Amino acid sequence: MTIYELYDELIKKFMQLPGVSDFLRENISVVRDENPEPALMPWNYIPFKDRRPEYRVTADFRGVKGEAYTENPESFEGSLGEALAIAVTEAGIDARCIAAINAVMSYLGYCAGTFPTDFDERRLYSEALFGHVIDNYGKKNIVLIGYDGYLVKKMVSDECDFWTLDRDPDNISQDRFKHVVVNSGRFNREACFAWGKIFIVTGSTLCNGTITQFLDKGVDILLYGITCAGAARLLGLPWFEVKQK
Repeated sequence: MTIYELYDELIKKFMQLPGVSDFLRENISVVRDENPEPALMPWNYIPFKDRRPEYRVTADFRGVKGEAYTENPESFEGSLGEALAIAVTEAGIDARCIAAINAVMSYLGYCAGTFPTDFDERRLYSEALFGHVIDNYGKKNIVLIGYDGYLVKKMVSDECDFWTLDRDPDNISQDRFKHVVVNSGRFNREACFAWGKIFIVTGSTLCNGTITQFLDKGVDILLYGITCAGAARLLGLPWFEVKQK
């Protein structure tokens, strides 16, 4: 599946939701954060560098918000139909489109649209994700897609057998927290498919176009984070849910 085919399927399923077709001419605004999202780091961790910046964009539909994370943030003001029509490219589905979908689906009650900003709530989500992975898939043959310092430290501390793929050239082939080498997906992806049993995939892969590299490969995947909240529901992809309060 290409990113274009994924986008077409996503929009098709979204348009099938009751009421959505009536919303297409309604206004939706998307605001980008000016500063990168702070990384969730383990306690007493001294960063080796500032992480590759990822920014939040937040859509507002009828007072309900939806978020997405991207390396290339832009704002938007217009109709929902125009937001959905923002061009998809090889670089991914535009985060403004994804945020708009999350806002509308949150408004309709299908999923959470936003992620907690409180550090402890974020930490609890990551710890719950970690526990879910260990309980359901064990400690071996785990592949993390997207470097996450908090999850990596948890996996190291619990003596998990795992690999990490990341796009950041400053991470690739470097040790993190001792014993963990972060590999380039470009050169190590096929080896990971042969070795890995469960792939833990950050939802922002929707917005950088790499999500399609892990679909229909005969391996189990689990998406996490708010970016993929609506898309996972629409496409029937496994997602570690962000709980609504």
